[in-house]
Amino acid sequence: MFTVQQIAARKVVGFHLTGPWEEKVPQGFEQLISWAISHQLHGELFAVYYGDPAVVPAEQLRCDTVMAVSDDFVLPDDAGDGIRQMTIAEDLYAIGLATVENNAFFEAWETLFDQIDVDGGYQFTGKPCYERYLSDGSQSGVWQLEMLIPVKPVEE
Repeated sequence: MFTVQQIAARKVVGFHLTGPWEEKVPQGFEQLISWAISHQLHGELFAVYYGDPAVVPAEQLRCDTVMAVSDDFVLPDDAGDGIRQMTIAEDLYAIGLATVENNAFFEAWETLFDQIDVDGGYQFTGKPCYERYLSDGSQSGVWQLEMLIPVKPVEE
Protein backbone atom coordinates (compact mmCIF):
# COMPACT_ATOMS: atom_id res chain seq x y z
CA MET A 1 0.00 0.00 0.00
CA PHE A 2 1.19 3.51 -0.76
CA THR A 3 0.09 7.11 -0.41
CA VAL A 4 0.77 10.05 -2.72
CA GLN A 5 1.85 13.37 -1.28
CA GLN A 6 3.59 16.59 -2.24
CA ILE A 7 6.86 16.63 -0.28
CA ALA A 8 8.82 19.82 0.36
CA ALA A 9 12.47 20.15 -0.65
CA ARG A 10 15.01 18.93 1.90
CA LYS A 11 18.43 20.48 2.40
CA VAL A 12 21.04 17.76 2.95
CA VAL A 13 24.78 17.17 3.12
CA GLY A 14 26.55 14.01 2.09
CA PHE A 15 28.42 12.04 -0.51
CA HIS A 16 27.71 11.31 -4.18
CA LEU A 17 28.92 7.85 -5.20
CA THR A 18 29.02 5.79 -8.39
CA GLY A 19 28.92 2.01 -8.52
CA PRO A 20 26.81 -0.93 -7.33
CA TRP A 21 24.32 0.34 -4.80
CA GLU A 22 24.71 -2.66 -2.49
CA GLU A 23 28.39 -1.66 -2.06
CA LYS A 24 28.24 2.12 -2.35
CA VAL A 25 25.31 2.88 -0.05
CA PRO A 26 26.86 1.20 3.04
CA GLN A 27 30.24 2.76 2.18
CA GLY A 28 28.63 6.20 1.79
CA PHE A 29 26.84 5.97 5.13
CA GLU A 30 30.03 4.86 6.86
CA GLN A 31 31.76 7.97 5.47
CA LEU A 32 28.80 10.21 6.26
CA ILE A 33 28.36 9.07 9.87
CA SER A 34 32.09 9.42 10.52
CA TRP A 35 32.04 12.93 9.02
CA ALA A 36 28.90 13.91 10.97
CA ILE A 37 30.36 12.74 14.28
CA SER A 38 33.56 14.71 13.67
CA HIS A 39 31.46 17.84 12.92
CA GLN A 40 28.99 17.21 15.79
CA LEU A 41 26.00 16.95 13.45
CA HIS A 42 23.04 14.63 13.53
CA GLY A 43 19.91 14.42 11.43
CA GLU A 44 17.65 12.17 9.42
CA LEU A 45 19.45 9.92 6.95
CA PHE A 46 18.48 9.42 3.31
CA ALA A 47 19.75 7.50 0.30
CA VAL A 48 18.95 9.07 -3.08
CA TYR A 49 19.02 6.79 -6.13
CA TYR A 50 19.67 7.82 -9.74
CA GLY A 51 18.98 5.45 -12.62
CA ASP A 52 17.09 2.24 -13.16
CA PRO A 53 19.09 -0.83 -12.13
CA ALA A 54 17.21 -2.85 -14.77
CA VAL A 55 18.73 -0.60 -17.47
CA VAL A 56 21.90 1.01 -16.06
CA PRO A 57 24.92 -1.26 -15.48
CA ALA A 58 25.70 -1.62 -11.76
CA GLU A 59 29.09 0.12 -12.07
CA GLN A 60 27.34 3.20 -13.53
CA LEU A 61 24.55 3.52 -10.96
CA ARG A 62 24.71 6.67 -8.84
CA CYS A 63 23.51 7.43 -5.32
CA ASP A 64 23.76 10.07 -2.63
CA THR A 65 24.08 9.13 1.03
CA VAL A 66 22.96 12.22 2.89
CA MET A 67 21.85 13.74 6.20
CA ALA A 68 19.17 16.41 6.64
CA VAL A 69 20.39 19.80 7.84
CA SER A 70 18.58 23.03 8.67
CA ASP A 71 17.74 25.48 5.90
CA ASP A 72 20.31 27.94 7.26
CA PHE A 73 23.11 25.37 7.42
CA VAL A 74 26.32 26.38 5.65
CA LEU A 75 28.89 23.74 4.79
CA PRO A 76 32.12 24.66 6.63
CA ASP A 77 35.21 25.52 4.58
CA ASP A 78 37.03 22.66 6.29
CA ALA A 79 34.23 20.18 5.50
CA GLY A 80 36.59 17.73 3.82
CA ASP A 81 36.96 15.88 0.57
CA GLY A 82 33.85 14.75 -1.22
CA ILE A 83 31.23 16.11 1.17
CA ARG A 84 28.74 18.37 -0.53
CA GLN A 85 25.57 20.28 0.17
CA MET A 86 22.54 19.27 -1.91
CA THR A 87 18.78 19.55 -2.07
CA ILE A 88 16.34 16.69 -2.45
CA ALA A 89 13.77 18.18 -4.82
CA GLU A 90 10.23 19.09 -3.90
CA ASP A 91 7.87 16.88 -5.86
CA LEU A 92 4.80 14.67 -5.84
CA TYR A 93 5.86 11.31 -4.42
CA ALA A 94 4.33 7.87 -4.05
CA ILE A 95 5.35 6.84 -0.54
CA GLY A 96 5.60 3.33 0.80
CA LEU A 97 6.69 2.01 4.18
CA ALA A 98 8.80 -1.13 4.46
CA THR A 99 10.51 -3.34 6.95
CA VAL A 100 13.67 -4.68 5.34
CA GLU A 101 15.46 -7.77 6.65
CA ASN A 102 18.54 -9.55 5.30
CA ASN A 103 19.41 -6.53 3.12
CA ALA A 104 16.34 -7.14 0.89
CA PHE A 105 16.14 -3.46 -0.10
CA PHE A 106 15.74 -4.25 -3.79
CA GLU A 107 12.70 -6.45 -3.12
CA ALA A 108 11.04 -3.70 -1.04
CA TRP A 109 11.53 -1.19 -3.86
CA GLU A 110 10.32 -3.67 -6.48
CA THR A 111 7.14 -4.27 -4.45
CA LEU A 112 6.41 -0.54 -4.24
CA PHE A 113 7.01 0.01 -7.97
CA ASP A 114 4.68 -2.93 -8.73
CA GLN A 115 1.94 -1.54 -6.45
CA ILE A 116 2.06 1.85 -8.16
CA ASP A 117 2.02 0.19 -11.59
CA VAL A 118 -0.99 -2.00 -10.71
CA ASP A 119 -2.88 0.98 -9.20
CA GLY A 120 -2.76 2.68 -12.61
CA GLY A 121 -3.48 6.19 -11.34
CA TYR A 122 0.11 7.44 -11.45
CA GLN A 123 3.06 7.18 -13.73
CA PHE A 124 6.74 7.34 -12.89
CA THR A 125 8.59 10.52 -13.81
CA GLY A 126 12.07 9.01 -13.95
CA LYS A 127 13.39 11.52 -11.40
CA PRO A 128 15.54 10.31 -8.50
CA CYS A 129 13.88 8.15 -5.83
CA TYR A 130 14.95 8.16 -2.23
CA GLU A 131 14.55 6.38 1.06
CA ARG A 132 14.31 7.85 4.53
CA TYR A 133 15.52 5.66 7.35
CA LEU A 134 13.08 5.39 10.24
CA SER A 135 15.34 3.04 12.20
CA ASP A 136 18.99 2.03 12.18
CA GLY A 137 19.26 -1.62 11.25
CA SER A 138 23.04 -1.71 11.09
CA GLN A 139 23.22 -3.88 14.23
CA SER A 140 19.95 -5.83 14.10
CA GLY A 141 19.74 -6.26 10.32
CA VAL A 142 16.15 -4.99 10.39
CA TRP A 143 15.49 -1.59 8.84
CA GLN A 144 12.31 0.49 8.89
CA LEU A 145 12.19 2.87 5.97
CA GLU A 146 10.04 5.16 3.91
CA MET A 147 10.51 4.87 0.12
CA LEU A 148 9.62 7.85 -2.07
CA ILE A 149 9.14 7.65 -5.84
CA PRO A 150 8.37 10.79 -7.91
CA VAL A 151 5.08 10.34 -9.81
CA LYS A 152 2.52 12.30 -11.75
CA PRO A 153 -1.16 11.54 -12.26
CA VAL A 154 -1.99 9.56 -15.38
CA GLU A 155 -3.65 11.88 -17.87
CA GLU A 156 -6.94 10.60 -19.22
